[in-house]
Amino acid sequence: MAFYLHERFQEVVEESWVRHGAHVIYEQVFVWNGNTEIEYMIWNISQCCDEFIEISLMSHGVNVTDKNVELTIGEANLTVNTATREVVNGSGSIAYYVGDKWPFWIETNVTIGSTIDIWYGATAVIKNESIYVLGQQRNCWVIQYNWQSGIMKRWYDISSGILLKIHNVLYREDITMVVTETAVKTNIDL
Repeated sequence: MAFYLHERFQEVVEESWVRHGAHVIYEQVFVWNGNTEIEYMIWNISQCCDEFIEISLMSHGVNVTDKNVELTIGEANLTVNTATREVVNGSGSIAYYVGDKWPFWIETNVTIGSTIDIWYGATAVIKNESIYVLGQQRNCWVIQYNWQSGIMKRWYDISSGILLKIHNVLYREDITMVVTETAVKTNIDL
């Protein structure tokens, strides 16, 4: 089980969904220049030990060279400190997460206007928005991050902090790539 220190009350808040075998599967839809490809991404907790968990991650990415688009696959095994969301160890093709905050959930003690570390030390301000995902309308925490070569928007379940959807618009070599990753299956009670 994961524990977070609640900033206002200095109390420990338990995240009961953190357990061996907890996972989320996302449908990844890649759209560019009239092309559409669908792949899947999954993260799975393979081991729990005190405040550290082992996570396996399989995801697809995009490589654009000479205006050609190639979908790539990345796999990693990572150790995450559940109290801080920091990735403390990793191996595999996407082990570059080490030292960063794990982006597939956020703390549950945030509110509208809270600033959180979303990835690679970048921060965003929490807003609120409702989306249809996993068979129902859900009220979510939402963040948006803009950078020179893209825009990313993420929706997180309010009660668990679990990432439910990502929408990216990426600009690479005069190609605009839209990538939407939506949770389609989980064994976590949201």
